[in-house]
Amino acid sequence: MSGTNTIALQRGSSYDDCLLGSCLKKMFKGYVKSGAGTGYIISSEVAEVRKELEQLNGGSPLELSFAYLSAMESTMPHAGFRYVIVHENNRPLVFGYFQVFTLTSKNFRLKTDKKFVKGIINLFLDLKKAKVLMAGNALRNETPCYCYDRSVINDELATEMIASAAEKIAADEHMTAVLLKDIPFTDHANIWLLKQDYHAPMTDQQMVLTIDPAWHTLADYVSALTRKYKARANKVLALREGLRIEQLDEAGVAHYAHQLNRLYKNVADSQSFALTTVSERHFAKMKEVYGPGFEVLGFFAEKKLVGFYTAIVTDNVYEIYYAGFDYGLNDQYQIYFNILFTGVERAVQLQKQQLKLGRTAFDSKASLGARPVEMNYLIKTANIPAAAVTWFVNYFSSMEDAKWKLRDPLKQPAATPAQDKAGSPS
Repeated sequence: MSGTNTIALQRGSSYDDCLLGSCLKKMFKGYVKSGAGTGYIISSEVAEVRKELEQLNGGSPLELSFAYLSAMESTMPHAGFRYVIVHENNRPLVFGYFQVFTLTSKNFRLKTDKKFVKGIINLFLDLKKAKVLMAGNALRNETPCYCYDRSVINDELATEMIASAAEKIAADEHMTAVLLKDIPFTDHANIWLLKQDYHAPMTDQQMVLTIDPAWHTLADYVSALTRKYKARANKVLALREGLRIEQLDEAGVAHYAHQLNRLYKNVADSQSFALTTVSERHFAKMKEVYGPGFEVLGFFAEKKLVGFYTAIVTDNVYEIYYAGFDYGLNDQYQIYFNILFTGVERAVQLQKQQLKLGRTAFDSKASLGARPVEMNYLIKTANIPAAAVTWFVNYFSSMEDAKWKLRDPLKQPAATPAQDKAGSPS
């Protein structure tokens, strides 16, 4: 996160549970209440709207498939799901999904030197548990959260529909905040959302390395580094010789499920804030859904699994998903940096245009040559003092900003990457 563009939020607004009905009335002259031939359905299980989803999506993008969403439901134990279908004359026109999270002091894992701040956060959240509704994928960036019949609906109207559905759910379930991400923020949609009291409290970022087409091997990438960073890379990669790297198939992922989860939790538990976590079965489920488009690379010291990373492979992008490693052996093998270098190697081998590295550990990723790409989202709060929201935003933004700086490790720095939406798995 970047705190350079934070704003003071207005006092929490109230959610408009009639906004969805108004939106439907504007669109459909024959609109009647939910459950009739024209209207909307809200469900908490994707199985209940599978037929409508498959009519609208047809399996692509995969992140809006029944297989993917049911896998997410079953492996995100701390998240709730809400699914919305808008239909006319029993014909589905819009599908959208939301995730629900309840924040408590357990979501914050501040270091011991932040005892005063931790005390404030714990007191606030223990007194008032905050329920957050997210339109978008909490585990990934730039993956769509809705689809629609383009012969009837355009981007602007679809965005209004999704935001209106969020208002309805938030009002009915007394949400503290609604977060909109991974939807088209067109000028028209932004103006409409601002009128509904949505704001952009901060600029969020993910780190992306543009892959030079001239790189055909990892050695080519290392040769493109400046002397200082080349020396560092060679030192780290020399330690990789003591590791065996194995790409795990479905059987391998299932076999090492417990060890993968343990290493994943090592990293997840070290984060100052975690919105949610995944269960032990998550990586196996993702492998089932994506097949060869989901890679799991295990790093072994002798016969012991000491690190791993998962990656989603699309037409133009190699995206590091989740990683984990043994902190006790990290100095000996530089496991984390070797995970990053192996990610670069795979992106180069597969001739991808970009390596996406996520939105944590900015400094380490900047040292590879990755550049920040802004991600837009909007938030609306209710039933919470605006000063509290602004304080949280500014505090956590400043924490991230203090940890990293932009670097130029490449002799010929790549251009700042353009945002590239998730493509079809390769």
